[in-house]
Amino acid sequence: MTNNDKLRVGIVGSGNVATHLATAIAESEHELVHIISRDRKRADSLAQNTGAVAITIYEQFAPLDIIILAIKDEALGEEFINHLPSSALICHTSGSVAMDVLNNQSSYGIFYPLQTFSKQKEVDFNSIPICLEANNSKNLQTLHQLAQSISSKVYEVDSAQRKALHLAAVFACNFTNLMYDISEKLCKESGMDFEILRPLIQETAAKVQDHIPSEVQTGPAARNDQKIIEKHQAMLTQHPDYQNIYKILTNEIIQNNEEL
Repeated sequence: MTNNDKLRVGIVGSGNVATHLATAIAESEHELVHIISRDRKRADSLAQNTGAVAITIYEQFAPLDIIILAIKDEALGEEFINHLPSSALICHTSGSVAMDVLNNQSSYGIFYPLQTFSKQKEVDFNSIPICLEANNSKNLQTLHQLAQSISSKVYEVDSAQRKALHLAAVFACNFTNLMYDISEKLCKESGMDFEILRPLIQETAAKVQDHIPSEVQTGPAARNDQKIIEKHQAMLTQHPDYQNIYKILTNEIIQNNEEL
C-alpha cells in the first residue's frame, strides 16, 4: 500500500461518532465500504446516507484496509472483534481505553477524534483533532493517510497521554455543559430565558482560544469577594447539590489565584 492508494474503510457502529466519521470518510478521497452493526435498521440508514453497504457483524465482508470500531467502550472486549477480517487494520475510537485491548489482532491502533458529537449537530471535521496510535510504524502511516484526508489536525498520542487528554476533555466539555444545564435551570426558576446567557458563554469560550484559562478568570471567587459569595450560597439553600458545587469551585478558584 502506498500513500497514493485509496483506502477501503469499514465502520463498526451506527451511533454519534460512527455517523460523523462515516460522513467525513465518505466525502474524502478514500472509500467507505461498509457500515457494520448489530442494529441493521440503523446501519441501513447510515449506509444509505453515505453510499456504503450495511452489513451485520456476522455477514460476509468485502476486502477492507481499515475497520474503525466506533462503539461503546464496554463492547471493545467482546468476542465478535476476534472474528473481524484479519487482513484489516483494526482500530477503536475510545479516548479512555488502551490500544492493547486489541492486541489479539495482527494490526491494530487508535483513531480517536477529540470532539463532542451529536447526530443532530453538523461538525467541520477538518478542524477536529484526530489522535493516532498503532502497533507498528506501517500501521501508523496508514492511519495518518486516512486521518489527514478528513482533518488538518492530526496528532500521534500514546495510550497514557490519550487517557489524560480524555480526562481533561471531560472537565472542558462534559462538566462545563453540566454548568450550562444548572444555569438554564436557575434562569427558568426565576422566569428568565437561558438565551440571555449565550453571549456570556460565547465570550468566555472565545477568551480561552487566545489565552491561558487562569489568565482570564473573572468573577467573585477570582476577586475573593466573600460578601457576594455568601449571598450566592444563601440563594442556593434549596439546591444543596448546587450549593456544594458552588463551594468546591469557588474554593478552587480562590486557591488558584493565591498560587499565581
